[in-house]
Amino acid sequence: MRARRAETVPSVAEAARTKADQAAELGGDDHSFLLHRPPPARRGGRTVRVVDLFAGCGGLSLGVDEAVRASGRSARIVLAAEVNGTIRDVYRANFPGAIVDPDGDVTRLLDGRTGTRLTSAERHTRKNAGTVDLLIGGPPCQGHSSLNNHTRLEDERNALYLRMVRAAEVLEPESICIENVPGVLRDRKRVVEAAIRRLTRMGYFIDAGVVDLSHLGVPQVRFRHVVLASTAGPPSVRAIVETHRRPMRPLSWAILDLLALSGTTEFDTAAKTSPRNTYRARWLVKNDKFDLPNRFRPPCHRDKPDHKYKSMYGRLDWEKPAQTITTGFGSPGQGRYIHPSLPRTLTPHEAARIQFFPDWFDFAKAWNRNALTQCIGNAVPPKLGFAAARCLLALADGVALPVQPEVSSPSPASAAAE
Repeated sequence: MRARRAETVPSVAEAARTKADQAAELGGDDHSFLLHRPPPARRGGRTVRVVDLFAGCGGLSLGVDEAVRASGRSARIVLAAEVNGTIRDVYRANFPGAIVDPDGDVTRLLDGRTGTRLTSAERHTRKNAGTVDLLIGGPPCQGHSSLNNHTRLEDERNALYLRMVRAAEVLEPESICIENVPGVLRDRKRVVEAAIRRLTRMGYFIDAGVVDLSHLGVPQVRFRHVVLASTAGPPSVRAIVETHRRPMRPLSWAILDLLALSGTTEFDTAAKTSPRNTYRARWLVKNDKFDLPNRFRPPCHRDKPDHKYKSMYGRLDWEKPAQTITTGFGSPGQGRYIHPSLPRTLTPHEAARIQFFPDWFDFAKAWNRNALTQCIGNAVPPKLGFAAARCLLALADGVALPVQPEVSSPSPASAAAE
């Protein structure tokens, strides 16, 4: 008979490791956090004042909120800006205490050029926000996305990246986290270099790099470029992974329990697919295949046998991380989004889980399927915000976070194009 775990007394080192493991996970346990229904209770303690620009539905804010909670303090979102009205309503519903700008136009709140005197609007923004401890933001990334091959290098949205630098000039936060797709490094105007150069001149210590979110336990292959800045000392992007490293988590870890869910709402039902795509999905599931043969593909693929679109019309694998979740998760032609066991694409609920949003997160204000796909597909997984904020808070507090041991996990498939 196997010994019961409860009867084994852990060593001091094992107990310390367990505590460190819990600290590296949302709410002390990532999986319980995802499946938890009621939102966690707010707590007291010293307030950390946060500004979230280009906030989306609140992925970064949620991660930061949990990191602050884990430190025994409470987050106060003194300004959140999101220009999409429906997505802004989702944000407001989930962060009822946040001060959410009515129209979310960052270029109105911060309308001056970097390196110049503050405008009237910017002085107003600074006065309303007050002291800011942490500035976070994910400027619109479609202009940098490798799915947007023709325009990504000169897209006007790329200039929005530098609004984060202007925000630092106006708000003077102690710490900053800017996230984006890795393609931002290929911007012809070199916005990342310009941002780092200006922030350094302002007196910030800077680090930048690419983070593989699957190494944080996010159950998808997703790479993000992160810039960290702090007045307290040199931050480390590498430490985001080193102090929050988790084993590679397969798709089953995130959504297997949802197989038993018989949903009727937009959130829990998959998008309708064409008869041809339904046939493709049924063929893959019936034949236990993950890549659709060329003979079943559209002519634009079939006529080019050496095409590089292998993941499109593909089926997900329960035992591997999902492909990068995008706004196309409901369309087989947008990537590998066919369910592992059912002849359909992912539901918004499943996609939200893969993006690391807990079941208590309220998407009800995203009232139709298009709003849901935009809200979820463009979101930042909260686990990134959690890990980055814990590193920045620890740096400001003069505390060293424990390094997590290396884990032996199979390498994920090559990153899906974003």
